[in-house]
Formats: sequence, structure tokens, C-alpha cells
Amino acid sequence: MKEHFGNKRFRFHRADLLNDPLRNFFEGCDAVWHLAANPEVRIGAENPKIHIEQNVLATHKVLEEMRKAGIKTLVFTSTSTIYGEAEQIPTPENYGPLLPISLYGASKLACEALISAYCHTFGMNAVIYRFANVVGKRLRHGVIYDFIMKLKRNPNELEILGDGTQTKSYIYIDDCINAMFFGLKAISQHEKHKNEAKEGSGKAKRKKLRG
Repeated sequence: MKEHFGNKRFRFHRADLLNDPLRNFFEGCDAVWHLAANPEVRIGAENPKIHIEQNVLATHKVLEEMRKAGIKTLVFTSTSTIYGEAEQIPTPENYGPLLPISLYGASKLACEALISAYCHTFGMNAVIYRFANVVGKRLRHGVIYDFIMKLKRNPNELEILGDGTQTKSYIYIDDCINAMFFGLKAISQHEKHKNEAKEGSGKAKRKKLRG
């Protein structure tokens, strides 16, 4: 992040989404990228309150500040853990029922529900990304990180838990970011066409754009 500090178009604010006043940060914004969350799945079994506060309540506060500021576009990072132990791999977006088995997955699904309600109630638009396993050079947890640490300790042997037949999908961080910008562009085009239809006939239908 330090490389951007000299850019006049970049401003960094350090704040606590739960406890700090946020209104000033939202003034003059066209869109909000809500990436803040506690992604540690295991911590939910130790302290369930953390995922409720840092994921659900923090997301609600962001949505409220967007509503008050009149901001209509949200980009939100959810997770594939909302599917639980899906029986279909790869898992399609319309897979159901959604039965998360971790408190982290449940908290993210609750966030998606809040976002859906705010979009329909207050005329907002959102792109939601259900990421699975994003990897990159600053990765600090997960299977790939564990593999790297194991190989650093012993380059001649790699311990893999399970029976060796399990599979897992990954996406590199650069591809992930490109996909997010693509989704934001898609929703912008969707809104542009919807507004043009309204101006032309006054009978444009609201369409649901999936992230």
C-alpha cells in the first residue's frame, strides 16, 4: 500500500468499522468496495461472537452509511463456504439449499441477505463474489501457505493430509481483481441501459444481476 501514498487520488484512513464514525469516509463516493472481514474460519469455533461482529454487524454499518450518503453501488466479497459441503463440484451459483457448516460461512450468508434486502428496499445495486481460495505472494493462511511452510522446513518431503484424492480450486489474486473490475463494469452497464430504457419508455424492468 505504501507505493500509493504519494498518489493525490489515493487516501488512506485507518478506522474500526464497528466503533468509529464513518460518515465522512463515504461522502462524495460513487461506489463502495466492502472487503473488510475476519476470514479465519477456525476462530468461529473458539469465539462465535467475532464473526457476528466483524462480518455481519460491520456489513450492516457499511450499508447504513451507504444509505445515508445516497451511495447506490456496492462490491462485496463473500465466500464459497456459504454452500457448506456441496455435493456438486464445481458448484454453480444457483446451487441450493445453502447450508454453511462454519460460523464464518453463516456470517457471510447473513451479509448477502442484508445486502439483498438493502438493494431491494433502498434501490441499491451490488456485485457479490463468492470466492473460494485466492492465492498470492502475501498469503498468510490456508492449504497452499501450509504446503509452502512445510517445504521450507523439509524440501525433500511434503505431508498431505487425507487420502490424496481430494481436489481444491484456486484463483490467483491478479485474476481475482480483474474479475472484480469486470463485474463492476457489468453492473455499471446494466444501470446505464436501465436508465436509458426509463428515459425512452418509462417501463424499464428491474433485472437481477448476479455477481
